[in-house]
Amino acid sequence: MRRRYRNLPIYAKILVPFAILIIAWGGFGTAILAHGATSEARARATAQLSTAFDGARATLAEDEQNLLQAVRLGANTQGVAAAVVARDKTLLRQLLEPIAINSGHSSFTIIDRVGTVLFGVDTSVTPPEAVRARALTSAPILRAARGESDARGDKFAVLTATDFSVAAPVRDTKGHAVGAVVVSDNLPGIAARMGRPSSARIVIFALDGTQITANGGPLPFHNATTNGLQLRVRVQGQTMETLYGPLDVRGERAAVALGIGLLTARAITKPVGALVGATRALAHGELHVRAPEGAKDEIGALAVSFNAMANELETQHRTLEKQVEERTAALRTANAQLVRASSAKTAFIAMMSHELRTPLNGIIGFADMLSDPMFGDHTPEETRDLASNIIASGRHLLGLINDLLDMAKIEAGKIEIRPVPTEVSGVVHEVENVLSALARAKSIEMTTDVDSDVPLAMADPARLRQVLFNLVSNAIKFTQEGGRITIDVVNLEQSVTISVSDTGPGLLPEEAERIFQPYERGSAGTDDEGAGLGLSLARSLIELQGGRIWVKSTPGKGSTFTVLIPSATVERIEVAG
Repeated sequence: MRRRYRNLPIYAKILVPFAILIIAWGGFGTAILAHGATSEARARATAQLSTAFDGARATLAEDEQNLLQAVRLGANTQGVAAAVVARDKTLLRQLLEPIAINSGHSSFTIIDRVGTVLFGVDTSVTPPEAVRARALTSAPILRAARGESDARGDKFAVLTATDFSVAAPVRDTKGHAVGAVVVSDNLPGIAARMGRPSSARIVIFALDGTQITANGGPLPFHNATTNGLQLRVRVQGQTMETLYGPLDVRGERAAVALGIGLLTARAITKPVGALVGATRALAHGELHVRAPEGAKDEIGALAVSFNAMANELETQHRTLEKQVEERTAALRTANAQLVRASSAKTAFIAMMSHELRTPLNGIIGFADMLSDPMFGDHTPEETRDLASNIIASGRHLLGLINDLLDMAKIEAGKIEIRPVPTEVSGVVHEVENVLSALARAKSIEMTTDVDSDVPLAMADPARLRQVLFNLVSNAIKFTQEGGRITIDVVNLEQSVTISVSDTGPGLLPEEAERIFQPYERGSAGTDDEGAGLGLSLARSLIELQGGRIWVKSTPGKGSTFTVLIPSATVERIEVAG
């Protein structure tokens, strides 16, 4: 080797050391750059893990709060305790099915004190195991059924391989536990929602290492009794950054692990350096910078993704001012709604004090005229007039109080709705017969048109009559003398619609939705008596029966209020029965 070196030309002897130095320097530089890229990738993965872990905990906490709210509502619904004692499944369905439907993805189960399932209703795509079980034997759920409590109260939660369940006792009028309401959610679905925002791999373990559920492939178990443990693991040939930490629910602790693939630097310094340079330039606000996309390997794919992100950032930057304006406008609207709600509350208190005093003063005044000798002796006709005025004032006062009580029951979730197959035309004709005298007094022509093929509707007759009475009364009140009111009953697919049309003053476009809010009125009704609760009650009562109500109106040409009620199909009759 030494002889060959001595035989090399002089220019080769000069260039060889420089070549060796350049190769060594390039390798050293490549190693430094690759190490830097790996460190940056791991730092990004760590930050992403932390964010994903906080999001996973928040997702479970939010789901737990939703289940707790639903279980409180179910356990406190009037009549549930008596139905549990009587084992009346029909009454339990009538009381709890509206709550289950409104709770979204939750499922309701009612058990007695020993865990026997009395009733279950499910609204989720994947039914929780609790709905299919004949008995629930989990210790926390049985503790709730027996009315026990701990430092967190009388509500308990449990994680199984399939479900996340929350239970609360059902108590009778004496406060004794007679069973429990169990609200469950599908645990794999929760795990999928945990990992969705950050595309992280989520695995939930029991503290003994048993895997409960996951949204992806497996991860090895590591003790997570502390606040958190981060390490790198090798899973199916891929290096993963993982984070383990505790996951607390009421009365139980589990462990959750998240994994994110670690980006590995390549030994090719130029594309990595170009990508790092482009990243730094982008971080300094140079949104026009793009990375070269010539390579066909992983670095090239990463460059393509980087450029797509840079394009998106540049697009978002261009539209940022517009988005800020839109958010500002939305904030102004929300603030205006808050101000309007506060004003409505203040106006309601002032209005109700006036509305309640008015009929009371009338009752007292007319009663004084009847009883006080200073007003002299009254003829029979005068006595009847005074008595009629007292009755009218009393009925008006009773109507105000009934509206307030109904609204309070709806807000507390304690109003009773009993849907049965109902002949809509009969209810409509009852309302027409009662109010026709008021229409004739104003020379208003009132007609009713009912389709010949209208089926039975699944509705509560008394509550439907209350809603129609309110709509027709309003139509008579706001229609001028000589006007016209039309009631149309139409058969639609799987439903029945009842429309009340008038030739009154109509509504402004911005009033069409606002009048269905509590204590709100249209501009045409600001001087009329009433608490402004009629249409709000009507919407709530119809929606509790599975229907809808809306209005179409043109200022100066009248309004049409439409009520949609589901028809009484065989399936709906079986559910109600």
